[in-house]
Amino acid sequence: MEFQRGSRHYLQVKLKDSPSFWKEFRHPWLIGSHYLAEEGILVLVFEPRDINPLLRALLDFRPQAEILEAGLTPSPGPLLGYRLPLSPSLTLVSPAEGVEAHPGEIIIRSNLSFGSGFHPTTALCARLMEEAFSHRKTESVFDLGTGSGVLALCAVQLGAQKVLAADIDFRACLEARRNLRLNRREAEILVVLGSVECARPGYFDLLVANLTIVTILTLASELPRPLAPGGMMILSGFVEAQTAEVLQALPGQLIAQESLEGWTALLMAF
Repeated sequence: MEFQRGSRHYLQVKLKDSPSFWKEFRHPWLIGSHYLAEEGILVLVFEPRDINPLLRALLDFRPQAEILEAGLTPSPGPLLGYRLPLSPSLTLVSPAEGVEAHPGEIIIRSNLSFGSGFHPTTALCARLMEEAFSHRKTESVFDLGTGSGVLALCAVQLGAQKVLAADIDFRACLEARRNLRLNRREAEILVVLGSVECARPGYFDLLVANLTIVTILTLASELPRPLAPGGMMILSGFVEAQTAEVLQALPGQLIAQESLEGWTALLMAF
């Protein structure tokens, strides 16, 4: 099955918890739930609304809840067997019965994914990565906040020889390494637990940071440090109204800007 942008989306919240604790949970946006027994993960499915009051409602109901991930998905149930074009030359595939990966496509395991590719910012970053690779020779890439490793895999697919993929969440690192093995990309991509401090200063041709606005602003002074002279940076994870704030915090040369479903991504040179 092939998903197209613009179709209806749902908001999934993944919790490391037993469904028995959530039998009495009620919320006006709640559509349903399913339990991934093998991983011990409960997935609550909501209408796509503002995530902040929703997360507060979840923690008010169960303060000790371990929230693993919240993100958009085109399906209210388990997401298996899909083909998702991110850009003209980058396509994600989750193999299942009737859906097989073709040569040149990126295989992704989405059940536990810290980034299954459906959030608009993933497509925005993929498009700007194509722009960056066409703009100058790009051999080394630092994917900060790699999640499931989708953008690191995109970088290799576009021609990067060396990719450092970092995340502060150990579960995300495990997920990324799993997807690297599925794509046989262990030789080109190194997954590490950590943040900006993991990257060699002045080394990378491109840094990709698909993060939250708070994280970007917090790390703003450190983000250019891993870049080689003339290196480029892709920033995303914020809405259009926050673009000026990001540009003020990171005053590089703006090369390109893309927007999709209210989200924005920037390609900059430093």
